[in-house]
Amino acid sequence: MSSALMTALLVVAPVMCLIIAGVVFKRVGLMSDEFVEGGSKLIYNVSLPALLFNAIYTADFATAANPNLIAASVIGTIVFVLLFMGIAHFIVPQRTDRGVVIQGAYRSNIGIVGLALSANAYPEFFATASVFMACTTLIYNLLAVLLLNFYSDKQHSVRDNIMGLIKNPIIIAIILALTASYFSIRLPGVAQISLAYFAQLTLPLALLCTGASLQFFAMKAAIGSMIITNVAKCLLYPAVILSIGYYIGLNQIEMGIAFLMSASPTAAASYIMAKKTNSNPVLAANIVVSTTVVAIPIMMAGLIVLIQYGIIAPATIN
Repeated sequence: MSSALMTALLVVAPVMCLIIAGVVFKRVGLMSDEFVEGGSKLIYNVSLPALLFNAIYTADFATAANPNLIAASVIGTIVFVLLFMGIAHFIVPQRTDRGVVIQGAYRSNIGIVGLALSANAYPEFFATASVFMACTTLIYNLLAVLLLNFYSDKQHSVRDNIMGLIKNPIIIAIILALTASYFSIRLPGVAQISLAYFAQLTLPLALLCTGASLQFFAMKAAIGSMIITNVAKCLLYPAVILSIGYYIGLNQIEMGIAFLMSASPTAAASYIMAKKTNSNPVLAANIVVSTTVVAIPIMMAGLIVLIQYGIIAPATIN
């Protein structure tokens, strides 16, 4: 077995196994809808912020914040959105669906799948991936607010959405962690150990809940828009991010993190945003489910090709 294929298996297979386990556990009754809902809230509000705070707090500030990697994501995402807005004008007939399709095409599940993949591939750069995730989450949410309002039949309060973004527990945790790291503020030992416990809880529970929350029957509608979004999400968006990264001069590990994050499936938060703005939540749900099924196998194939051509680094799994 080639080293590239082995790397792809070691990085992607554990994540896929936990998602599939979540699907199975839901089917056999080990995970209920109430458990998934409560677990998702726990992850979003407590354990994921604790994981990111711990990763950044325990790392060197200069190492954790990678301006070039962040710039590749921010610039690449804005360029992709602008390009895809032009494309969507011609290939997505319903105006109200265009914001949902564009959001689904760029809004990767970086907080769960992307972080898990990055942790598997480059564990010593987890803090870098965490800061990358925070800055990318910020631009993801801001663009989603602007897009969904632009294409919506009814204008919604941009101010309320931006205030919600500012209050996001993940953003708050990362700002606090960067502040503590920069000023060398030390937490009591009990607090550090407690944070570590919450951090260890996050990724396994999050991946199980991701699998348990999948509703495959939701894929029966809007096939055309789903195909368009899947092609853009799995192929075009990662290609734009990697092109910007290559132009900026990212090294192979940075390119690897950028690829794993950008090629991840569409985040479930896109459904929440679509529902909040009355855009097309059914289409948004279809996109989340379909990209979760399609993106991970394509990502595995992409890993093999990119490693073979030396564009990204092989995993540094011990």
